Amino acid sequence: MKLRLTVNSGTLAGRVYELESGFLTIGRGENCSIRFDPKIERIASKQHAFIEAKSDGFLLIDNKSLNGTFVNAERIERTRIQSGDSIQFGRHGITASVQIDRASTLADPAAAQFQQIQEVAERHTDNFQKSMSNIGLGQLEAVPEPSRTGRYVGIGFTIFAIVFMALIVVGIMFLSVGIVPAVIAAVIAFIPAVLYLFPLVWLDRYDPEPLWLLALAFAWGALVAVIFSIVVNSVVSGVVEANFGMEAGLAVGGVISAPIFEESSKGIGLLILLIFFRKYFDDILDGIVFAGVIALGFATVENVQYYGNALGQSGFPALILLFFMRGILSPFAHVTFTSMTGIGCGIARESHSPFVRIIAPVLGYVGAVFLHALWNGMAILGGFESFVMGYLFIEIPFFLIFVGFAFYVMHRQNKILKEMLAIDIARGLIPREHGETAVSAFKSSAWLIGGIFNGKFRARSRYLRAIGKLGLSYWHIQRATAAQGQTGSFQQNPILRDEVLRWRDKV
Repeated sequence: MKLRLTVNSGTLAGRVYELESGFLTIGRGENCSIRFDPKIERIASKQHAFIEAKSDGFLLIDNKSLNGTFVNAERIERTRIQSGDSIQFGRHGITASVQIDRASTLADPAAAQFQQIQEVAERHTDNFQKSMSNIGLGQLEAVPEPSRTGRYVGIGFTIFAIVFMALIVVGIMFLSVGIVPAVIAAVIAFIPAVLYLFPLVWLDRYDPEPLWLLALAFAWGALVAVIFSIVVNSVVSGVVEANFGMEAGLAVGGVISAPIFEESSKGIGLLILLIFFRKYFDDILDGIVFAGVIALGFATVENVQYYGNALGQSGFPALILLFFMRGILSPFAHVTFTSMTGIGCGIARESHSPFVRIIAPVLGYVGAVFLHALWNGMAILGGFESFVMGYLFIEIPFFLIFVGFAFYVMHRQNKILKEMLAIDIARGLIPREHGETAVSAFKSSAWLIGGIFNGKFRARSRYLRAIGKLGLSYWHIQRATAAQGQTGSFQQNPILRDEVLRWRDKV
């Protein structure tokens, strides 16, 4: 069957919207399928109502709108609509007429796949008031559990590579600054790094990434990027110094080589996450978080070398001064640089345009190199006074802009989740109070902390993460459908619904 909804009044008068599978969201919200003018047509709510395709017809559900939804002049909460029905969104609001073609078939593979998602979800949510903790994936045929040999081999290889590279980094630090200074510097560098991670983790409250993946990202910055950068920068600086003198070697190494190769080594880690861990890399906010974690790993090991050299050459007073400058005044310098690449990768992840997917990470990398070169150039070329002036009037304002942008992106994700989860909240899959908690950073944090004391922390953490991923999967499906593209969220959506149901009764 195919539903045709013709808008009869308002700014969308004459527009026809079709639905064969899934749902149409209607309101003033920016992610609504049928979006009324948010400034003019305010009688409609942001998420006013939605129409859901069922196997035997179409269901219209009012989403607790302020001014109500009317079918043939009767206010409804939920009703099955028929061909010829007249719908009004708010009394004296916008009107639309319904036509249903029962001979239509699902010709679009993406639409057919989404219809299958809805049918599986319907089997799971047949009675929302009953316990659903034992429901699986319905009629899906059982398949043998795949062999885990490859997984274990991959884990073993990863652990071996991390240990091997860690030994290399430790050896470099011991040889360059000495054993005792290196150990003291490591303690001073790594302990604050744990505190620096908290703001990034908190930013990602709505869809937290698994700790093992964040640990791998930190290890990439602390080991792979550090080793690569040390080797390349040493070679470049050595060649320039041998031919043009020490000052030229220092300038080229710090202002040209370090920004280019350090940001590229960190950027490669982001690309690996974007390509091979795509199901965890959802949007711009994830790009900022992953970039920040990689950069903190890099900066922490770099600080060990700086702190160790200061301690070995000039003692504790020099170490304290350097810690104040790097650990207190500018702990997020590398985070700011590499986040430009992260933002580019996040834009690429959200886009369905092949051109944007390629150019966005490249432009982000260029921005990271520029900021890194500017930072190093102020210290190396301009001296202490130039560094202080640049720090106060360039770096601090830019960092505040970056923080503001990060909060904006988090707020944007909050709005997306509210709008995308409204349907499942209205249908009862997610209790309304759980939905409100899940999209609030402060409420969800308090709820998780409470779970520590009553033994429900793990269940609440899994539940909140499943809700966040489910909301984003709807968003990806909506964007892919609009762009006539594909997304892995078509396959992930029913799995995430099952995950929500599995943990809902355990929180």
